[in-house]
Amino acid sequence: MAISFPFPVPDSSPFGVHNIPFGIYSTPQTTPRAATAVGNYVLDLDTLLQHGVLTDPKLTRPLDGVFLKPYLNEFAALPISDRRTVREIIIRHLTTADSPLFKVGTLQQRAFIPIEKVTMHLPMRLTDYTDFYSSLVHADKAGKAMNIPIPAAFYEYPMAYNGRVSSIAVSGTDVIRPKGFFLRNPSDKHVGYQPSQALDFEVEMGCFISLPVAPGDVVNAKDAWKHVFGYVLLNDWSARDVQKYEMHPFGPLHSKSFLTSISPWVVTPDALKGSIARPVESNYSPELSSHLRNDPDNHAGYDIDFSVSLSRKKSEPVQIVRTNLTDAYWDSLQMIAYQSSSGCSLNTGDLLGSGTTSSPTPRSEDANTPSGCGCLFESNACGEPLPLVAGEKVVWLEDGDLLTIEGWFTTPDGKKAGFGPLSGLVQPAREAAD
Repeated sequence: MAISFPFPVPDSSPFGVHNIPFGIYSTPQTTPRAATAVGNYVLDLDTLLQHGVLTDPKLTRPLDGVFLKPYLNEFAALPISDRRTVREIIIRHLTTADSPLFKVGTLQQRAFIPIEKVTMHLPMRLTDYTDFYSSLVHADKAGKAMNIPIPAAFYEYPMAYNGRVSSIAVSGTDVIRPKGFFLRNPSDKHVGYQPSQALDFEVEMGCFISLPVAPGDVVNAKDAWKHVFGYVLLNDWSARDVQKYEMHPFGPLHSKSFLTSISPWVVTPDALKGSIARPVESNYSPELSSHLRNDPDNHAGYDIDFSVSLSRKKSEPVQIVRTNLTDAYWDSLQMIAYQSSSGCSLNTGDLLGSGTTSSPTPRSEDANTPSGCGCLFESNACGEPLPLVAGEKVVWLEDGDLLTIEGWFTTPDGKKAGFGPLSGLVQPAREAAD
């Protein structure tokens, strides 16, 4: 293998030289360890370290052994200046013709692994998971469908509930149809324990915490950027029939606990600087707590384009949903501020989900126009049909469906980049063990 300058990045690749996300990979010959993705390759970070590529006087902490860990927590816990320096060094070498990455054959052979030959793992050792409710479009549409007005609290702070760490898995993990208690027919007198018939997805953004927050400390939204390691795509798979029956008065449990999928590559805030759009459009009232107010010049209002594609009966994928993070009402920095506002601590490896991210559906006479609904419940309830897949109407997910979420943004060099796909194949429910 010989890679020459300039580094080859296919137009369709989400991993340009100014993206540099971080993840954990393995091969049959190596244990899980840290890498970045660039073009069609995984770039092993410990190999770069051992060859002196990551040497820089600006680094304040030693990196020995950090990239050999099976999770990125130790790297994420480094000072933000060190993480930025590592990323800047990698970009500098990938964009410099006389870099040893292009001149030293032994380094190149060890450092670059074709991406199709690696297995990706969860990027972080997860410590806690909170799922938020940040989309006004989703709150409005879903609320109307259930005859529930948007709660007054929605405008005061980013509402949320605790999730389950044990259910979080990396992209590519099969979605085993969950079982739960619900009424199959309105005329039924008793619930049955049965496979869900209303399996759904949710388009979300996940935010990983870097710098911990000590118990009792309250983070201001204007300072919350110091606690962000990076972002992943998140799909909070949901069983809507189970959820409907169990939701009141305690909220969802089995309808959400069976699987939450995340993409394997953590995209840093520095990579997203080319996609800063504007602060999320919150109708702040004078009573809004000052610690939840964003900095107009330092926020997480990103222009990230999400799409959902579905393949049914092994058909060609059809894009059924398209939304954008700019339509969010609360951003991740406000979520961090709110999470800490009770005195709740946050740890390196905590994951905050944005909740279903919806956008207004474009007006179009074309039946193939993707919906702006971030989940099937919303599209079904609001009468916003999705494009046909395999010639069929999409109501709920069926066994054999392959669902893929993608997220695209612009890096600081003005190039299109992404998170890489977040996919899951729906498998039939399993029989209960004897």
